[in-house]
Amino acid sequence: MLRAGLICSNIGATVCLVLGGCSGLNLSELAPESTGSLHEAPIVGTPTDIYARVARGALACWFGKAGPLRDAYVYHADAEPPAKGGKAKIVIHERNSSTENPRGLRAFRISIAPDGESSKISIENLKLPEPLSKSMENDVHRWARGDIGCVDSNTNGGWVPKSPEAPKPKKKPPGKKGSERAT
Repeated sequence: MLRAGLICSNIGATVCLVLGGCSGLNLSELAPESTGSLHEAPIVGTPTDIYARVARGALACWFGKAGPLRDAYVYHADAEPPAKGGKAKIVIHERNSSTENPRGLRAFRISIAPDGESSKISIENLKLPEPLSKSMENDVHRWARGDIGCVDSNTNGGWVPKSPEAPKPKKKPPGKKGSERAT
């Protein structure tokens, strides 16, 4: 009896899948999410605008004074002008100090391309440790949406956005006016 129930249940599942295919059900929605390193997502804005935001964040945060990639990796980017579509590619290379060109093997790639009224960002981790690449992927999406600022990589293995500081007005030293000299 139990065996007959399993067979019927398997037949029922098959019939559901076949009928679901006829009814327009997208079977990929039933499959588990892919765990590959390539991720694509549409972002509102031109590729040039998105490239500028992501590049600014990457150079300031990943390769800045306390950046996690500063010493062992090299930033390289190619970007088309907006008149030619504005496609852009940012590639993080391993640093190769033994040659004139320090760009070694590719470690992380970001591609930005037009997609109708928005742009599509493709991110591919080629050689970076998974926790670092996931944090970088989050950064890219955060910067692409227009968020700014670096994050603290020491917080829970992830990234916590820091709010930008407003520039402080310059103060003149007390007692000095114009070109007068203090005697």
